[in-house]
Amino acid sequence: MKTEYEKKAVIKLPKDSNAFAVETPDHLPKLHQLLIANGKRGSGKSIAITNLIRMYKEELGSDLRVIVVSPTFGSNYKLLSELRIDRADVFEEPDDDIPSKLIKIANDKRDAFLEWQHLDQYYNQFIKTIKGGFFDRSNMDEYMLQYYNPLTDQFERPKPTYPCYLKGKPCVLFTFIDDAQGSKLLSTNKKMLQLCLRHRHLGQFPAPQGGAVGMSLFVSTQTFKSNGGLN
Repeated sequence: MKTEYEKKAVIKLPKDSNAFAVETPDHLPKLHQLLIANGKRGSGKSIAITNLIRMYKEELGSDLRVIVVSPTFGSNYKLLSELRIDRADVFEEPDDDIPSKLIKIANDKRDAFLEWQHLDQYYNQFIKTIKGGFFDRSNMDEYMLQYYNPLTDQFERPKPTYPCYLKGKPCVLFTFIDDAQGSKLLSTNKKMLQLCLRHRHLGQFPAPQGGAVGMSLFVSTQTFKSNGGLN
């Protein structure tokens, strides 16, 4: 077969467009990603993924939030505790509601980031309004309270939840699904399949900003195929 190139048929990529939007060190795979570790029991799947996530955490620091879906989290606690995962980010029941919960987490992180951006952008204008005498402390609304610190009794610039906010970027989301083979989540759940297909586009930002928070998925399973599922 002969291949010919047409000079006039040039593909142009959108400016500032990157399928792997998260800044990733050269020695680690690009983010966001969908990773499946398949192997027999005791082959080191969980250890491999946990160490990979640890390497990302060492580079990304507190900008990284790790979610774990695993019915065996308790028995693997020593292994997973190295990742310093918040207990609220552990789902021990891999049911068919997990995809909806993960989508909600991504959407909530997008909304929190956009809200912080808005408050940070208009902080100076808000302070100027107060100093100009157009403010009645006895009539504070919900919007004003977001700037108010009751501990200092002062209006303050909102602090970023994650350091990456200061770089104009949302936090980085990882989800590690472990020992869930045979569960409704991986066996018969079409929502999980859709989640895997759309993982980079979760938590989409509105136009003209564009882009998305996204979520990397790490799945550990002993079997690679099933009837209509993922594992």
